[in-house]
Amino acid sequence: MYWTLVYTIKFLIILIFGLDVEGLENIPHEGGAVVAGNHTTLFDPFPIAVALKRQIHFMAKQELFEMPIISWILPRVNVFPVKRGLADREAIRTAQERVKAGNLLGIFPEGTRNKSDDEVLPLQGGAALIALKTGVPIIPCVVTNVSPLRFRKRVKVTFGPQIDLGGPRRANKESIEEANHLLSSQFSSLIKKE
Repeated sequence: MYWTLVYTIKFLIILIFGLDVEGLENIPHEGGAVVAGNHTTLFDPFPIAVALKRQIHFMAKQELFEMPIISWILPRVNVFPVKRGLADREAIRTAQERVKAGNLLGIFPEGTRNKSDDEVLPLQGGAALIALKTGVPIIPCVVTNVSPLRFRKRVKVTFGPQIDLGGPRRANKESIEEANHLLSSQFSSLIKKE
């Protein structure tokens, strides 16, 4: 079901918007990694998934799993719930298991949709925590022109260089802040390139 959905969405994105992808060389061909994306619209996961040549697993807000039909589809396309605003240990544990199993994990560390195209919101600690505890790299990802209001503007997905936090290692307040600083800087430089 995953690839059927991805190819259908890819066809629609290319037909309606067009799609440009940069930085695919930063995605490992195998092994786990955290793909940390900016989050400007509800549709951000779709261009990230279609840009990749590997399956990606996403965290999504718990509320989506309470909607009929959507709650049936999401687990079948590698999406699992996270309770926003809480330290959701179960979601963190699931995320760690998936990257340890060699999967890509998509996460939006801003924690909510950002209405600004050129600023980065303060980052939540989930992406850094998962990368630190599992020793996988973080790959910053910036998606632009996803809004349906930007009809016929080409959607662009840019994957930045891997951020290797040297792990697995202990995750504490300082190491998470350091990782978030690196990631926020990468987001800013990728956004400025756009």
